[in-house]
Amino acid sequence: MATKRKGKRNTKKTFLQIIGGLVIAFAVLMVLAIGTFIYYAWKAPSFNEASLRDQLPTKIYDKNNELATVLYMGQRREEVKFEDIPDQMRNAVLATEDNRFYEHGALDFKRLSGAVIKNITGGFGSQGASTLTQQVVKRSFLTDKKSIERKAQEAYLSYRLEQEYSKNDIFEMYMNKIYYSDGVYGIKTAAHYYFNKDLNNLTLAESAYLAGLPQVPNTYNIYDNPEAAEKRKDTVLYLMNRHNRITKEQMEEAQNEDLSANLVPRTAAERQNIDENDPVYASYINVIKKEIMTHKEFKGQSLNDVLTSGLKVYTNMDKNVQQDLQNNVDNLSVYKNKDQQAAATILDTQTGGLVAISGGRNYQDIVDRNLATDPHAVGSIIKPFLSYGPIIQDLKYPTHTLIQDEQVLNINGNEFRNYDTQSHGMVTMREALRKSYNVPALKLFEEEKKQVGPDAPYNFAKKVNLNYESSDLGPAEALGGGASEFSTVQMAAAFSAFGNGGTYNQVQSIRKVVTRDDETIKFEHSSHKAMEDYTAYMVTDILKDVFTYNGTAPYMIPAGLNAAGKTGTATYADETYQKYQLPSDAAKDVWIAGYSPQYTMTVWMGFTSTKPYGENSFVGHVEQALPQSLFKTVMTDISPIDGQDFEKPDSVIEVGNELQVNSSAPPKKSTITSSEVKTEAAGTRVPAASVTNETVAEPETFEMAPTERPFTERATIETEETAEPVTERPATPAPTTEVSTTERATTELPATAAPTTEPPTTAAPTTEPPTTAAPTTEPPTIAAPKTELPTTAAPASSPEAKPAPSSEG
Repeated sequence: MATKRKGKRNTKKTFLQIIGGLVIAFAVLMVLAIGTFIYYAWKAPSFNEASLRDQLPTKIYDKNNELATVLYMGQRREEVKFEDIPDQMRNAVLATEDNRFYEHGALDFKRLSGAVIKNITGGFGSQGASTLTQQVVKRSFLTDKKSIERKAQEAYLSYRLEQEYSKNDIFEMYMNKIYYSDGVYGIKTAAHYYFNKDLNNLTLAESAYLAGLPQVPNTYNIYDNPEAAEKRKDTVLYLMNRHNRITKEQMEEAQNEDLSANLVPRTAAERQNIDENDPVYASYINVIKKEIMTHKEFKGQSLNDVLTSGLKVYTNMDKNVQQDLQNNVDNLSVYKNKDQQAAATILDTQTGGLVAISGGRNYQDIVDRNLATDPHAVGSIIKPFLSYGPIIQDLKYPTHTLIQDEQVLNINGNEFRNYDTQSHGMVTMREALRKSYNVPALKLFEEEKKQVGPDAPYNFAKKVNLNYESSDLGPAEALGGGASEFSTVQMAAAFSAFGNGGTYNQVQSIRKVVTRDDETIKFEHSSHKAMEDYTAYMVTDILKDVFTYNGTAPYMIPAGLNAAGKTGTATYADETYQKYQLPSDAAKDVWIAGYSPQYTMTVWMGFTSTKPYGENSFVGHVEQALPQSLFKTVMTDISPIDGQDFEKPDSVIEVGNELQVNSSAPPKKSTITSSEVKTEAAGTRVPAASVTNETVAEPETFEMAPTERPFTERATIETEETAEPVTERPATPAPTTEVSTTERATTELPATAAPTTEPPTTAAPTTEPPTTAAPTTEPPTIAAPKTELPTTAAPASSPEAKPAPSSEG
């Protein structure tokens, strides 16, 4: 008996030991589990509001505050507030994803226990029990990786989320974060993407489909799998009825509805293009991105973070002009081949606001270089800034100043010629610029450097933001070659200063940015006086002649529009002509810059590569005038014909049909009165302007739009090289005793002649010609003061340049 009782005691003791061991083991396991949970929670990402905030697109508005386009940056997403989510949509989501959402805490332990059993029998991860709170946490802080560590962190962060935010807030977060296939995020975006409807306009069937789509978005995508999409819709409707959120009759009616009835038709290409903004805005967007990232408020941030933070960007764009410009650049009929490119910029002449821009044909941001902001050799459009503007600004030369043209101009051993290789005798400053002769431009350039200072042209250009690395500019730069390489944006800003009375405005695409928190960030732009108003007006008055019948761009503005402009071309280096066997009149860059009181537009054309025999070159003046077609087309489309003209300042007076600085305006470097000009450097006095009645007979060779070919001297890359040198020879002495009766004025500025002592005359224009004058069928013209212009100048900064036999302007 004792043995039996002893055996029972041992059995009981063993049982108790086992139970105790199990309890201890369980306790140890619990401690380990809790410790592991605490460890994983400690390693969890930090809980912060920034991570909860969704990526939102940037909306671009035009100058009239109208929405132009949206930058999704790889995610189509719009934000919706909780109160704007209809009950029908809430019920569909809750019935499908988390029916007890408003009853449980961060975790739904009832669902969790069922999921645990499923995971034991079906393997880890076979059944999920995530609440809406957990799904928000996963999409905000974690990844989709299924592991104990991630589940522990998810539970911890879900608890934190429910402590910080209300259930409605969390539901709103979920509805904005969820993925709906095709790069679409958020229920509001999905409703517009699939059905082009606001949430409150969706049918019950459509709401049910969208509520069920996120479970397996690509599988249930109606574009790819319409049958699976219909079945998923029916399942959601069944769940809504099961959870008493709709009646059986509502369920059956919605199940019979065909989802494709209101589905937005989309091609495969459209579905892949996540950034759905119209490509006509791509060039402008490229500029916006650069401007945003240079603003102090966004420095140090990544571009993607900034552009997915829900900004509203208010710009100076006119979306109608932007569309017109890009469509014309893409589809212009004048292109020689697919390698020919074009770029253009349009500014508000008065403010410097960027109205429109095209970075090239079929431009794609990120993929393509923006050719409108890239520098190119500018050719003769630089002449107003290095030759004519400075001489008027500093020496107050009137527009009828006479210059002795020559067939060959020798400067420090380098020979320069006009584009037609001819001498045109005595020409006025107006005619020289209107026809873009090279020799007179160089003489004015050298005279400015001689009388005012070697840095004078450089300083004038610098004030309109045409910045050169060195102030030692030579003849090549004065003709648009060498270091004269600028973008269409830079040249538009510079020319707009002429049209804006001498005030230079920094180009600005953005007016202001409004953040998702309604904070307004202003974008200021600089503005300064770049030149005297008389300089701006007198240069403008000359450049208006460029669009007349004998200018280099005749009739390239719509009738009735007051506009001024300049054309230009740039050539290749000598070795390029030889290597590719190019015609002598082949050019690589062609330009036109023009401005009205409202708009300033610059157009550049070039090629993506150089090919033999001029296939990828502008050969002859007809091809070199191709930018004029784009300029005229767009300016005709966008310009109001309202008679507005450039306002003549009091500092300018008219003498006949020419202009000169009002004598009351104080001189800068030299003294000009109504009766004489004192040339300080030369120490001479010359008579003031006198009136004659000489006719102006235009050469027949200028009946068509001529195009000039400047002489560039510095090679950069092969397609932006310079003109070839020619055999040196002495400059032909200019005639000093004869004046052609076909020129506009009679008083000369000979290359070598001594100043005249002829007394000035102040007589008004007469209807009877003097004995030596030309016939009187033309209106009177004004003679200019005689001032000696040298044939040689300070050492040029570039090597030899060759004469260009091609045409241009």
